[in-house]
Amino acid sequence: MRIIQAIWLIVLLGFLSESAQALETKAIFQMHQDKVLQIRVLNRETGKKSSIGSGFIIGDGRQVATNYHVISRIILEPELFYITYLGQNGRKGELKLISLDIARDLALLESPTVLGEATKTSGLPPNGAPIYAMGNPLDLGLNIVVGTNGGILNQTDDSRILFSGSLNPGMSGGPTLNKRGEVIGINVATARNDISFVVPSRYLNSLLERAKTDPFEIDQDLKVEVTEQLLKYENGYIKQVLDNKWPTIELRNLSLPGVISPTIRCWDNSAKLNATALYKRFQIRCANKNLVYLDSANKFVGNLVYEYFWLESDQMNSLRFNNLYEKLNKDQIDSHLDEDVVSNFNCDTWFVEISGQEFKTNLCRREYVEYQGLSDVLFTAALTGQKKQGFFITFIMTGVDFKSTLPLIKRFIEQIAWNP
Repeated sequence: MRIIQAIWLIVLLGFLSESAQALETKAIFQMHQDKVLQIRVLNRETGKKSSIGSGFIIGDGRQVATNYHVISRIILEPELFYITYLGQNGRKGELKLISLDIARDLALLESPTVLGEATKTSGLPPNGAPIYAMGNPLDLGLNIVVGTNGGILNQTDDSRILFSGSLNPGMSGGPTLNKRGEVIGINVATARNDISFVVPSRYLNSLLERAKTDPFEIDQDLKVEVTEQLLKYENGYIKQVLDNKWPTIELRNLSLPGVISPTIRCWDNSAKLNATALYKRFQIRCANKNLVYLDSANKFVGNLVYEYFWLESDQMNSLRFNNLYEKLNKDQIDSHLDEDVVSNFNCDTWFVEISGQEFKTNLCRREYVEYQGLSDVLFTAALTGQKKQGFFITFIMTGVDFKSTLPLIKRFIEQIAWNP
């Protein structure tokens, strides 16, 4: 009898817990339904939406926080696009951009009149605590998603919170709230399957302070602002990588730079070969997760990717092996960007000695047409002089200052060691 009573007690407590959470979700929704807005970028010529997202009232009640990627169309074509909001009660109006943080994908907008009571921000609750994301998914209306705080991701620059809820398109820029209804972050992205990402509210607080002292001018060239912010962020990132102690990884006859930053992950990327293949190939790919949204044409920049590729054969003659080696040697960045977005690559080639071995190296750069000073950099180094062994490196950085990458490439080369 006591066992049955205990079981019923557990069931009852579970039901009460679910009911309490449901009431909490409802209360949070009601508290913020008039503070969360749909953000729209409209075409002046057609009057139709070009992009939509979410935002919420913050600061002095006239300001609205959202994601940079939601409103990025106005950076390249401010004469064609403009920003508006739409509230739950049908109210609407125009907004202007007063500040942005491109590295954290944040934008701060402002209305000429007070929009309502501002939300309050707070720090991150403990890992495992419930959090609530609000926004306008798929242009279907305001919604709230319940999930769990997974903490700050260490694969990033501490600018992303892991959220175990499903953020859908249109919810970007909406608030993520704690159980008291305080904003602990801003919805930013999803990887599907209830894995989403949120920007911590401390970056929004910093943006609010910046807007007080240095708001954008009406006629300011925002492409220059975006470029300056991005270069400052990437230069700081490169400095952090250079300041780190670099561990090494081994690949056949070589010792190579390994995980050179906490933001980097390295994986075996070796292709499966046919059983009749006359050669062996081994590949390691290392890449960061510190990507920054630039615009709809360029998408994301901020990549740091390096790949190691080893090839060997004792069954192929030298001519056949060299033909295979040259075919597999990669010397371009995979992208489909038009010439009006980036220039063609301009490359210089040298033969250099690295750890007693001769390498053919290429250093290439291409420039972003709309963002003066922003470059993609490609460095390759291919082992020469070996009849039955081949090795090459591909090193890529995107959306950076070309000169700032040179010390990083130099140190990279210096840490390669050939072990006979």
